[in-house]
Amino acid sequence: MINIKTSFCLILMSLSSITLKAQDSLSLFKKINNQYNVERNLKSQFYYNPASMSDYSNSSFSEFNVGYHKSDKKAYRQQFGDGEKGLTIEAKSFQKLKKNRSVWGSASYQNIKTGVIKWNENLDYERIAPYAAADSVGGKLNIERYQFSGGLVQKINRWTVAGQINYLAQLGYRSKDPRLRSTTSDLRINAGINYKLFREYTVGVFGEFNKYTQNNSLTFQSILGRPFVYQMVGFGNSNNLFNGGTSPTSTFEELGYKGGLQISNKEGKGFYLQASIGGSNNQKSNNNSGATYYDLSDLVDENFQAEGAKFFDVNQKNRIGLLANFTSSVKTGSEYGYSVNSSTSMTLLFKRKAFRRENYTTTVKGFYQYNRETFSVTTTPFFGYEEIKERRLYPIAGQKFVYSYFGINADYKQQIKENQVLTFQPYFAKRRVSKSINALSSTGNMAVDEWVLQDYNYQASDITTFGGSLRYDFKLEKLPAFFVYAEYQSQKIQKKNNNFVGASIGITF
Repeated sequence: MINIKTSFCLILMSLSSITLKAQDSLSLFKKINNQYNVERNLKSQFYYNPASMSDYSNSSFSEFNVGYHKSDKKAYRQQFGDGEKGLTIEAKSFQKLKKNRSVWGSASYQNIKTGVIKWNENLDYERIAPYAAADSVGGKLNIERYQFSGGLVQKINRWTVAGQINYLAQLGYRSKDPRLRSTTSDLRINAGINYKLFREYTVGVFGEFNKYTQNNSLTFQSILGRPFVYQMVGFGNSNNLFNGGTSPTSTFEELGYKGGLQISNKEGKGFYLQASIGGSNNQKSNNNSGATYYDLSDLVDENFQAEGAKFFDVNQKNRIGLLANFTSSVKTGSEYGYSVNSSTSMTLLFKRKAFRRENYTTTVKGFYQYNRETFSVTTTPFFGYEEIKERRLYPIAGQKFVYSYFGINADYKQQIKENQVLTFQPYFAKRRVSKSINALSSTGNMAVDEWVLQDYNYQASDITTFGGSLRYDFKLEKLPAFFVYAEYQSQKIQKKNNNFVGASIGITF
C-alpha cells in the first residue's frame, strides 16, 4: 500500500493547492448555493456521461475537509457488522480552465474500525455475494480506503469529448483469530462524446470499462482450535469440498462494461433522457493451503438503467422538476464441481448455473425550489418500488421481497451576514415491506440456520429513517471560507434504533 499512499498524498496536495481567481465578486451565499446545488445532486446520473460535465458549473470551486463519523446498530445484518467509526480526509475540485475546457478531480482517505462482523470474511460483500467466505466467529475489522479520480472535458465546435478515471483501493485486516487480510483494487475508466444537434438539443454516447480484484487470506495463531471456514454459495449452503483449510486464500477477478445513450435540452437544465446497459463477470478462485487455485464460481451481472427528468422555471423565483428512474440487475451464479483424484490433485467435472438474483427498482422524485437573494428553500419528495427475488438449486431454496419507499429531503440555505451562511437539511424516509416470502431449507447446522433466518427477518422488516444536517460557512478577510458540519440520523427497525452521528470541518475556495 506504500505506492498508493504516496500517490494519494501527491494528489491530495495538488487538489488542496488549487485556488480560485475570479470569484471574489460573488457573495458567499451565491458561492455556496452554486457549489452545493441540490438540483445538480438530484440528477447525478446525468453526469455519468463525462461529456455532460462541460456545463456542470459556470464557475470553479474546491473543497477540503476532515471528518469523523460513528454508527451504532441494534438491528443489523451480521455480514455488515453492528456499526463503525472512522476518520475521513477528502479534497475535491471542479475547475473551468477556459470557456470550452474543464477539469475535475477528487482524492480521499478513510480509516475505519468496524463493529463485530460475522459470517463474512470479505470486503465488498454485496458485490461478491453469495460467494463469500464465512465463519461463526468473525470480529472487528480495520479498513483503510484510498480513492482518487480525475476528468477532462473539451468542447470543439459542436462536439464535446471527455474522459474520466476513478480508482479505489482498500485494505482490511484483523489482528485476532481469524486473522483476515483482504485487499481490493477497483479501476473505472469512463468516456463520453456529445454532439449539439440544433438550438439547445444535444445527443451523446458514453461508456465505461471496469477492472476489479479482491485478494483474501485467513490465518490462525491459536493452537487450541480454530473456527470452521465455509465457502458459501447462498442461503447458508456451502461448498463442502473447499470448506475448512488451515489458511484458506481466495481471489475475485471481475471485468465489467457499460454503454449508454443520452439526449438533453439546455445542458440537462430543461430535460434529459438516458439509458444504459452493462454487464460484468466476477470469478472466484480458492486455495485451501495447497499449491493450486481452483475456480469455484462465476457471478454474471446483467444490468439496465433508464432515467428521465424535466425541469422548468415558473418565474425567476420558483423552479419545478420531476425525475423518474428504473434500474434492473440480474445476477446469475455458476458453480464448479470437482472429483478428488488424490490429496494434491482434483479434476473438473462440471460447471452449472445454480444461483439467480433479480433486483428491479423504480423511483420517482419531485423537485421544488424557491430562490431569493439571501435564502433558498428546496424540497425533494420521492416514492419508490423495489422487487428482489433470489433462488438457488442444489439444494432448492429462495426468498422474495417487495418494498415500497416514500419520503422527503429538504434543503434550506440562509445568508446570516455577507460573510456567513447557514444550511439545514432535514430528511425522512420510510421502507414498507409489501411482500416477503421464503423457501429456506435447513442446512443441518443450527448456527448457520439461525443466521440465515435472522438475515431474512431483517430484510423482511419495515425501516423508518429520519435525520438532518447543519452546516455553518463563514468567510474571513483574505482567507478561504471555512465551514463546520454536523449530522445525525436514526433508524427504527424491529422496534430497535440504529443511530449515526458525523461531524467535519473544512474549507471551500
